[in-house]
Amino acid sequence: MRRILSFCLFTLIPLSSAGQSSLKERYTADRPVIIVGDWDKPPYEFQNDKGEPTGSNIDVFQALMKQMGLPYKYILKEWGNAIKTFERGEADIILANSRRYQEEPYYYSRNIVNYNRIYALTLGDSLPRLSLRQLVEGGAVLKPSDYSIFYFLKEDSSYIHKIEFQSPKIAILGLLANDYKYFIWGEEPLRWKIKEFNMSQKGFVLNEVDIPISELHIIGRDKDLVEELDDQFSRLKQSGEIERINNKWLHPDRVSTIENIPVSVYIVLGVLFLICVFYILNRLAHSHVTNVMRHSSELNEMMYKALHMGHFHIMQYDIANDRLTNRYGNILPPEGMTLQEFTNRIHSSERDEFRTKMNLMLNGRERKTILDKRWNSGTEEEPQWLFLHGHAMVELDQQGKPAYIINTISDLTNDIEKEHNNHELTKKYERLSNLPSIAISFYDKDGWLIDLNDTMRELCGFDKIENERFFRQVCMFDVPLFRDVMSPNSHDEVYVCQHMLYPELNIDRYIEFSIQPLLNEQGEIANYFISTIDVTDERNRDHEMSTLNKEISIAQKQINRYDSQLSYLLKNSNMYAWRLDFHNQTITYTRSLSAPEHVITFDDYYDRTFDEEKAVALKGLQTPEMWDHSFDLVRHFRKPLFGDGDSDHWYNITGIPIHDSEGKVVATFGILHDITDTLNTQRHLKEETERAENSGQQKSMFLASMTHELRTPLNSIVGFSDLLRTIDVPEERKEFIHIIRTNCDILLRLINDILEASTLSEAPMDIRPKDIDFAKDFNEICLTLSQRIKNSDVKFVKKNPHTKLLTHLDIDRIQQVMTNLFTNASKYTQQGHICLGYRLDQRHGRQGIYVYCEDTGIGIPKEKIASVFERFVKLNDFVQGTGLGLAICKSIVELCHGEIGAESEVGKGSTFWFWIPAKVKEIAPTPSAYII
Repeated sequence: MRRILSFCLFTLIPLSSAGQSSLKERYTADRPVIIVGDWDKPPYEFQNDKGEPTGSNIDVFQALMKQMGLPYKYILKEWGNAIKTFERGEADIILANSRRYQEEPYYYSRNIVNYNRIYALTLGDSLPRLSLRQLVEGGAVLKPSDYSIFYFLKEDSSYIHKIEFQSPKIAILGLLANDYKYFIWGEEPLRWKIKEFNMSQKGFVLNEVDIPISELHIIGRDKDLVEELDDQFSRLKQSGEIERINNKWLHPDRVSTIENIPVSVYIVLGVLFLICVFYILNRLAHSHVTNVMRHSSELNEMMYKALHMGHFHIMQYDIANDRLTNRYGNILPPEGMTLQEFTNRIHSSERDEFRTKMNLMLNGRERKTILDKRWNSGTEEEPQWLFLHGHAMVELDQQGKPAYIINTISDLTNDIEKEHNNHELTKKYERLSNLPSIAISFYDKDGWLIDLNDTMRELCGFDKIENERFFRQVCMFDVPLFRDVMSPNSHDEVYVCQHMLYPELNIDRYIEFSIQPLLNEQGEIANYFISTIDVTDERNRDHEMSTLNKEISIAQKQINRYDSQLSYLLKNSNMYAWRLDFHNQTITYTRSLSAPEHVITFDDYYDRTFDEEKAVALKGLQTPEMWDHSFDLVRHFRKPLFGDGDSDHWYNITGIPIHDSEGKVVATFGILHDITDTLNTQRHLKEETERAENSGQQKSMFLASMTHELRTPLNSIVGFSDLLRTIDVPEERKEFIHIIRTNCDILLRLINDILEASTLSEAPMDIRPKDIDFAKDFNEICLTLSQRIKNSDVKFVKKNPHTKLLTHLDIDRIQQVMTNLFTNASKYTQQGHICLGYRLDQRHGRQGIYVYCEDTGIGIPKEKIASVFERFVKLNDFVQGTGLGLAICKSIVELCHGEIGAESEVGKGSTFWFWIPAKVKEIAPTPSAYII
């Protein structure tokens, strides 16, 4: 029959070859088929001691891929991570329940690869079929991300916060320590784990539960790949290969053995084999003795290392001498103890069972047994209980009677204590998580939800099954709420406020939450602890308060605007609103509606009036009835009514009375106008009018002087030009030309001064500073000016204290000022010297250059020094000039932000100076002043 099925499969191979060829183009050695599975689900798929994938599912896919000729890679992960890897598209195939993969882009096989029957593991007697409610109320433990949770949530979503999630090892140890009552998992994985942990004799029982059998299918995104796997699975199933694989892992007792061979053949073969072995051993006995001893020593050492690494202890009970001693380890005292002494240290609830097992072994009725007891290693007053797990085996003497009992024991105390501590810590977290005002949830290291408290359930709307399904099926790092503020593997604690908006889940809240990574002993992230506070109500109140504050702010801004406008009007018109309070005897002045600016007492007001007006002021302050009408007064005070200052002030005071309920005047209110500036302006206007009239007279005098000044050089030029034609003597002709040239220079300077003065009247002149060496330019200016001195009785002196002085100035304007000062000095100096010099000087906190022109001329009277810099001013009408030179100098210096002045004494000479700010960049001093 099997040959017929094989033949049928062979004939169907060409029909699927086309599909396989296209798959081979898609999946190559560089891009194999990625299959992801559970690393801890024996016997279906798990990691062996070498870390390699093994199990029935592994063998099935190995046979399928071999049949299809496709390269593949099997990856095992924690089941929650395996699901996440597949759903992110990082794996092509997964073997799982098709419940969550019913729609595209997923496809699943028609064939059922495995059935997963769910049972509840308990310690004790067998129980009738358990309902989900009984499991939850009794204390149920599930493997993380196990599909069974779906049925609990489907029945009652509130079950989720009552169920714990633990690994199989921790869950089974928790059952032993009575921390849990039920561990819910698949039938075959449970049987495998019990066998793996050597706990078959612990009294574990598998109980049926109200969860239907789960059908596991091949699931993937590639429809062609899934269909081809489905077809190949059908063929392997028909050929009996699938049955062979399942028998290998699930039913090893069904594996077929070699057909029976006659006993006589075995006997003959055995005799021949023994003869050969005896011959070989006889030949090699001597050479093997040494090797056997060495191997025995190595084996003994390896055994002790294995015992040490596994925390095992070996005890030997000498039946004849009734002595229990240590053979390896140090659980017992060095001198050992009797069996009764050892028994008395066993927990009272387990002592009788231990005696029964030991009696069976002492009587030879049993050769071995399992020891799982709590044993006191301390004293009765201060007991220290050890959880011992191991095996006891009887060693017989030559007569076949029990001589020794060897006990191999592993101390599980630390493991159970750790599990108990973990359980207690979990309970503490549960108590913490039940705080009514704080929503708390726990996520595993990969971002999958583990547990949450009632407040978080209410916040996330877990009363609706679709809400719970959403939060349990979505990774924390994929949720926009966390994705933008938290990255995987970050050890930093995160505090943030977010808008929790899920319209499809009817969730719209504002929350403040913190994400605290919980680290294990190695410093790696084990879990995430998230605490959340719903601040929606507070935010709504804040929003309402903010809206109200905005309205208040708008109203306040309007008030402030009106106040600002009023203040602007009062300030720019130099006015104050004032209020005189007869009861408090104070006068308040303000330019704002918000607060008074100045408050003075009646005494202070009285003190600021002139003596001749004090009587009127005192009467007005003491007699409110005088102000029972509107008034408009002008008063003169010897100093301001408020603020500092000693100068006299004029005020225009207007006001109206304020009456109380009885009609009495209690205060006055009005406007105070400081008219001091107005009166001063009127006075200044009068002075300027007089000055303008004087200026007109000066201009008339200036015009008369100009006609004379211009006519003088012109007459000389015209006269000597006419005479020049009649002169033949070269020396005389040269002298006439010199006179004509000199008068031309005088006329040119007169015209330049007039043009410069007219320019100043229309617009300010330009100042164009540039980088210069002032020391060098000063020398050149002095060289030019020295040549203008024709009087041999006058010596020119130059004082330049630097060979280099780099700065930034308008040297042309500086030269113009120096030339005017020098020209003015040369007009009034007939003998002695004219000295031109400069020095660096600090004024007003700024660095600058101080230039001076000193002469030994006729000097200037002190009362006229201040007026020499005004226009059209000439102190000597017999000296040529327009009276504009010094005025031009003053304008230039002031445009350069400098100062100009003069010092003089009649008959001894004058010194004109100016100071201009300048920042020195580089300087080099001169050893001594250079004099021409």
